[in-house]
Amino acid sequence: MLAHMSAMHRSWRSKQKKRHFNGKSLDDGIASIPVGVDSSDWQTICEMWTTGDERRVAERNKQNRFTQSMAYRRGRASHYQLMNDFFNMHGRNLHRLELLKMGRCKDLPDDNESWETMTQMVAPSSDVDAESHTLATPEDAFISVIGKDRPGRVRCTGSGETLSTWYKSTGTLGSSERERIMQEQLKAQEEKLKAQAEEMTQM
Repeated sequence: MLAHMSAMHRSWRSKQKKRHFNGKSLDDGIASIPVGVDSSDWQTICEMWTTGDERRVAERNKQNRFTQSMAYRRGRASHYQLMNDFFNMHGRNLHRLELLKMGRCKDLPDDNESWETMTQMVAPSSDVDAESHTLATPEDAFISVIGKDRPGRVRCTGSGETLSTWYKSTGTLGSSERERIMQEQLKAQEEKLKAQAEEMTQM
């Protein structure tokens, strides 16, 4: 709840900055008080926006937006709508890589470095020895390339999404999926060992 409120406050503060502060001098910005905001509180916020640290962060964020290799393209469709449509069509939930491709990346060409790294971890190319290569789950591949989710921030799912709301809505957890994959791999390994043992007894 606190993480959600914090995200909502950041969004509100960003909107007020665009409407009442950006493009104005400090004095004009302080005089342009939003409705319902205390004048002394607004002055404190405006003065904070003019500090060196805040301006450097804002400039860095602006530059980062120009260099994003995975452009946002979800449009008006929410992540929940994308997941619901996918479930109705395929009878299963989206995993993180599928949702990333549908909702966050513009075209994701095969030569995109991040995308290629993640897909290789999940399904290696034909020139890689499948037996010697341990497959990663889509969740693990996503985390290793994009990064871990943090409290109050679930990567590539938009603002206001928390760990509890996200994993509750998807109905899956990374750990349970990893356990399922490990069980399948162990079972395949056991069958392989049994086949080898039978061959040895027949010799």
